[in-house]
Amino acid sequence: MTQYFKYYALLILMQCSYLIDGQDTIPTQIIPEILLINNRPKLLFPWTYQSDTLQLIDIFQSSLRQAFDQQVGIQAFNGENFAQDVRIAIRGYGSRSSFGIRGIRLYQDGIPLTSPDGTTQLDEISSFDIQSMDILRSGLAARMGNSSGGAIALKSGKYMDGGNILAQIGQYGSTNLGLKLGISNEKLSNLTSVNHHYFVGKREHSKSSNTTIYNKMRYFIHNKWQLEWLTGFYFSPIGMDAGALNLTEIGVNKFAGNIRNTDFNAGESVKGMMTALVSKYFINDHSSYQSYIFYRKRDFMARLPFEVGGWVQLERDFVGSNHSYLYTGLKNTLISVGTSAEYQRDHRILSRNIKGEKGGESANQIENVQNFALYQEIQWAQSKWEIHQLLRWDLNQYKLKDQYLNDGILNGDQSFTNINGALGLGYKMNKCHQVFSNFSTSFEMPTLNELTNNPSGQGFNPDLVPEKSWQLEIGHRFTKTPKFNVQTSIFYIRIKDQILSYELPDTPGRSYYRNASTTIRKGIETTIGIYPTDRLNFMLNYTWSDFNYGLYTVGNLDNSGNSQTLTPAHKIQLNIAMPIGQNIGTQINMGYTAEMWLDDANSQKTEDYGECNISIYSTEKFSRRTQIGLIGNNLFNLMPYSNFRVNAAAMKYYEVASPMNFAVFATLKW
Repeated sequence: MTQYFKYYALLILMQCSYLIDGQDTIPTQIIPEILLINNRPKLLFPWTYQSDTLQLIDIFQSSLRQAFDQQVGIQAFNGENFAQDVRIAIRGYGSRSSFGIRGIRLYQDGIPLTSPDGTTQLDEISSFDIQSMDILRSGLAARMGNSSGGAIALKSGKYMDGGNILAQIGQYGSTNLGLKLGISNEKLSNLTSVNHHYFVGKREHSKSSNTTIYNKMRYFIHNKWQLEWLTGFYFSPIGMDAGALNLTEIGVNKFAGNIRNTDFNAGESVKGMMTALVSKYFINDHSSYQSYIFYRKRDFMARLPFEVGGWVQLERDFVGSNHSYLYTGLKNTLISVGTSAEYQRDHRILSRNIKGEKGGESANQIENVQNFALYQEIQWAQSKWEIHQLLRWDLNQYKLKDQYLNDGILNGDQSFTNINGALGLGYKMNKCHQVFSNFSTSFEMPTLNELTNNPSGQGFNPDLVPEKSWQLEIGHRFTKTPKFNVQTSIFYIRIKDQILSYELPDTPGRSYYRNASTTIRKGIETTIGIYPTDRLNFMLNYTWSDFNYGLYTVGNLDNSGNSQTLTPAHKIQLNIAMPIGQNIGTQINMGYTAEMWLDDANSQKTEDYGECNISIYSTEKFSRRTQIGLIGNNLFNLMPYSNFRVNAAAMKYYEVASPMNFAVFATLKW
């Protein structure tokens, strides 16, 4: 690791020595950043871009699942099993994940949460810290690289001068506590947030505890140069995994834990930290330079519900940097070029899980992923037209060094290069109507976990190859006034070698991975927003999906033409905010999800289900400093399951959701 830290330190020193020579020539402002961290209003932005501010009904939850799931084109599961983490799919990308997030890029205040191998965990994120999120549903590997079927940028609260305290108590014993302190002036701003989440579910063996500390500091060296330093720590000593059940077991006791999970004390503990330095600098009126460098550390331990290899210890180091130059000197044109480099080192040790106790070692290996990329972007706007072009070249290298010699030396080494591009076109027909279209290519590497979960033994799975796709999209935006808008997108995606998960009877609970030769995805997404007043608004989302395997055989079983798992044909979300007098406000989230297939053979599927959540709270008319409220989740028990596991052994597909439950909360500001 030493040579990598020296490399990144040298980059920062070179950058600083160059920037200090600059002269103050233009006023302080935010640099117009591209794509996910773009601060400019984009009237003709030719991609499906959406910005959403989190509401109380989203923030006072055990996880961010609900905030993701209510977005058009997004399917989110698993808000209650913190050993498996929230799962997100955007247009089907990421649906294969048995735990965590894959196939989608996530960012926290502009810094990647997604590691070079394409995995993302949200242990270090508190819902109390997230104020808004930007969502890109178009595939944009041409800008962001591996696992860019979609992207979500999570943004923390604005810098402030003062503080606030948050507290919540739930029906089953869950508690959430938060404290924020901030200072802000013309030169220096700092915001510190400390949060503790303790969750207890209705199911047996369903509990978690997580504490996060997040600090961000912004300093204007002069009015051409801004630095921001981000630091975070997290500690989650408890993350129990209740496991999945089959329908027979649910009929006996639907809130029971999977007997293997309880016997093996399945669960996890994790801790880690991150630090990042972000620099934004105006060279002159037409050019700017932006860069960041970051480091993430993660120590993870898991107990899986089987013996051999069921005790997992993983130490991860993740370091990276990004440098981009933006030029706007040509008329109506923006040109950006950049480079990024990321390095991931995992030390994975597998031992026997002897009924919840650590046994003898069965694997010990060092796994490395390196990524280096060059990218460019051109935006051209003229009158009613805008053209947006992207191109990126990636080099990805995977290495495995086997340190467990009892079964021989099983080292691995794989390298892949990829070139991806995207072209978008926007046209403003008149004041109300805009149309856009885009074409993009994407790629997705197998993650380290997917490569090392080799059904034929140790080492990398030689049969698992990267997934590649291209996507065509057309869309229309209608904006009558700021109080009414409609956006519709139609997309067609063709995938080669889609990565899918499955289980084996000997190791239930462990996912293995294989490729489907081809997959076709077609869909329509529509969002209608109505905002009569600040306190009264409606948001209606509808998603239609038709995702089918093209050529896909497993042994003698032909799944060609079958529907992709965990993809409902219809999904509807309605979000309502409305006042009850001057002193009380309400937020209501209602959803409908159509039936979904649970296995690639399309022999088992879920029933359709709904979801209804509500928040009732006091307004500023009641008090400007204090706020009290009530959260009601899963009203009328419309949502029977919180999570599903596809292609599961013994047909254990279902994780039952907690029934209707309530929580009270209070906040104090000063």
